[in-house]
This record gives sequence, C-alpha cells and structure tokens, in this order.
Amino acid sequence: MTVAVGILALTKSSDFPTGSAALINSVKGRLIWLLLIVIIVSFCCLLSSPVLAKTTGCFDNKRFCFELTPSSTSLYLVSVQRKVSFPVALTLYSDELLQIPSQEKSLKPLFHANAFLNTDNAIPLGVIEEPETFWETMRVKWTVGRIDAKHDDTYTYLSPLQPASKYSIVQGFNGTFTHSGASRFALDFAAPVGTPVLAAREGVVIDTKDDGDKGGPSPELAKYANYVVVLHSDGTTGEYYHLKHKGTAVTRGQTVQRGQLIGYTGNTGFSSLPHLHFAVYVAKFHGKYVSVPFSLADTSL
Repeated sequence: MTVAVGILALTKSSDFPTGSAALINSVKGRLIWLLLIVIIVSFCCLLSSPVLAKTTGCFDNKRFCFELTPSSTSLYLVSVQRKVSFPVALTLYSDELLQIPSQEKSLKPLFHANAFLNTDNAIPLGVIEEPETFWETMRVKWTVGRIDAKHDDTYTYLSPLQPASKYSIVQGFNGTFTHSGASRFALDFAAPVGTPVLAAREGVVIDTKDDGDKGGPSPELAKYANYVVVLHSDGTTGEYYHLKHKGTAVTRGQTVQRGQLIGYTGNTGFSSLPHLHFAVYVAKFHGKYVSVPFSLADTSL
C-alpha cells in the first residue's frame, strides 16, 4: 500500500509536471504563431497600402507655399499661396505641369506658370499626374514687389549716406562695370565698411539678408550680398545692397521713415570695394526686375 501509494505518488508527481510543460509549450507555440501571423499581416498591409504623396512645399522661409490637391480624375491641382503679407511675383517651372482641364479641352503641357501674390488667396496654376516627380523636378523663381508698380517720378529721394557731400558716387546710371540691363539705373556710393545707411524713402521692409560673409570682384559671390528691400507706396522697391555681415538694422514687416537707420555698408557679394549699391526697382516674373530712374535731393539732412 505504501509502495502503491508511493508509485501512485510518483506517477502523479511525474505526470503532472509533464502535462504542465506540454500545456505551457502549447500556449507558447500558439502565441508565437499568432505573433508571426500578426507580423506577416502587418507587413503585407504595409506593402499594399498606398504611400501618401507630399502635398505641400514652402519656399523662402515660408514666404509662399505650393499645395497639391487630389481630384477625382487622378490628377492633382497645383496652387500657390503667400504666407507673408507682402507682394511677390513668381514663376513655377515644371515639365509635369499641365493646363487645368475643361470639358472642351484635353490636357496640354504648360511648362511654366506665373502668379502675382498680392492677396492671401490661393492661386491655381495647373494640374499634375505624378506628385513625386513634380517635387523632384520643379523650380521656382521669384521677385519681391509689385509687377503693377508705377514709379512716382515727382518723388525726390534722400541720399542714403549722410552727409551726402562726404560720399562720392563711383558708378552711376548706365555704368560700364555692372550698371546695365536690369540695373542700369543704379548708384554706387563708396564708403568705409560700417557706414550708417539711411532709408532714402519711407516704406515697409519686405526683405532682408545679413548672413553673407564673403565678397569680391566675382559674379559667383553675388549670392553672399547682404541687403534691405523697402516697399514704397507706389509699388516700387528701394534696394540697398552689399551691407556688412550682420549689418541690417531692421526686420521684415517693419515700417521705416525717410532718413531712418536701416543698416551699415559693407563689401559682401559681387563687390570690388566697400560701397553701397542703391536702386529703385519694379518686380517682374521669371525672377527678374527692372530699375527705374530716380532723382536725389541736393541737400543733406
């Protein structure tokens, strides 16, 4: 009896752990299979799920943004909207850009589209079929200012360097060195680096740059020029170039008065000597602009 009980006890004690291990192994196996199934299903879903296309792209510190809006015909409408309340003339270039379709017309290539951003409303430019290709190949050129500007020829500008008699003009209108074409009506004032620059006309600052730290007599250095751009009441812009590194004294959106300090002269960008380049411009599409003739006051402040 004792033996039988002992055998029974041994049998029970040996069978019970074995059964538990089997049960545990069975549960573990099921969990592993379930986990594998979940992983496989998730991976398949990931492969079969469409990749969301990029729908927004912004430029110039979010001065303006492009938006792609899906349509029911597998096309995307391309529109542009300014995000800063100042006028911009821009041109979008893309081989993917197509004319907005109508019932009477088939899709036709546009290659480029212009937009004058003078309000906060989105402007439709065209349609595309492949967002990824569009973002990879599109190009944009823009100019701040109004394309419909009409210069007030009766306005007399203050010389931006004071006293005016102290600073000579080393290159004037139609200068043979660089004042031709779009910048034919520009003035270059020779001045030591750090000379205060004053607003020649009242207006609103719509663009600045002061991080350029290179300069010299090479067109390749033009992108390093520091500047302040002031929008005038007639839609033209007064532009002050070649300021020193960290040499702006105003910020975008700031209203300035005639004679107010806006920066300091330098020698940044395409520049052969320390000087201030000043001109009055009208914005054009394709990233272009044209200078207009202006007159300076004979007297100093």
